[in-house]
Amino acid sequence: MLTTFWEFMKGPPRQSNRPSFDRQVALVGATASRAAIAARLFTSFVLLPLVMAQGVVTRRRVPRLPPAGSPYHGLVPGTGKSIRLLAIGESTVCGVGLVSGDETVAATTARALARLTSRPIEWHAEGLSGATVSDARKQLLPRIAPEPVDLIIVAFGVNDATAYRSPAAFVYDLAELVTAVRSRVGDAAVVIGGVAPLNCFPALPWPLRSILGWRSAALQTAVDRLTERATGFTPTSGRTRFGEKRSRPWHCVC
Repeated sequence: MLTTFWEFMKGPPRQSNRPSFDRQVALVGATASRAAIAARLFTSFVLLPLVMAQGVVTRRRVPRLPPAGSPYHGLVPGTGKSIRLLAIGESTVCGVGLVSGDETVAATTARALARLTSRPIEWHAEGLSGATVSDARKQLLPRIAPEPVDLIIVAFGVNDATAYRSPAAFVYDLAELVTAVRSRVGDAAVVIGGVAPLNCFPALPWPLRSILGWRSAALQTAVDRLTERATGFTPTSGRTRFGEKRSRPWHCVC
C-alpha cells in the first residue's frame, strides 16, 4: 500500500525492557547530539559568505567531469526469477567520472546481489549530476517507467548539503520521492544510500570542507532518524522476498 510522508513517519510503539536509567542516558545523549548539530548548522549560516567565496573558487579550479556512458540498464545472469533493481540519484548513480555505466552503483550492486542470491538481476539507473532530491522529483521521476520493481536504491545528499537544504526538508523530500516512485513501480524494498561525508573530500579547501561536512553529517543524522521511525523503510524481520534472512532495515550508510 502506498503511503504519504506523514504515514512514513508513523511507526509502531516502541517497547523496551531496559531500565529507565538507560533511557534517561540515551535521552541526554540524543539531546546533546541535536544541540551539537544545531550549533554547527547555525555556524554554517554565519560563515555562508566565506562558503560562497570558496565555492566559486573551487568550481573554477576543479574540473567538471561528465557522467558515464551507456549502458544505463542491463541484466546480470542467474537462475530463477529475476530481481528487478532501480537506482535513482545524483552523480553516484549517473557515474560522474566513470567511463561506462557498467561501473556505476546500479550495475555493481546488481552484480553483488546476483552473487548473493544466484538470481538474475535486471538493473536500471536514472541519475542526474548536480541534482537535489527536489530536482529528482521534477526531472528524474517522469523518466521512470510504470513497471514493477523489487528493489529501489536512492542516493542523494551531496547537492542538498551544498545547497544548504535543511535536514527536515531533505528527509521530507526523500520520503515524498520514495512515495512517488513506489506509485509508479509498486511497493518495492528501499535502500537509502548514505550521505557522502564532504569533510573527506580532498578537492574542497579548508574551512569549506569542514563546514559542508557539518551539513552532510546533519543530513545523514536526519536520514538515520527517518529510517528508524518510518515503517516504509523498516520491514519486519524474517524471510525477504529475495529468499534471505533479514533483521535489519533497508538502509545503507556509506
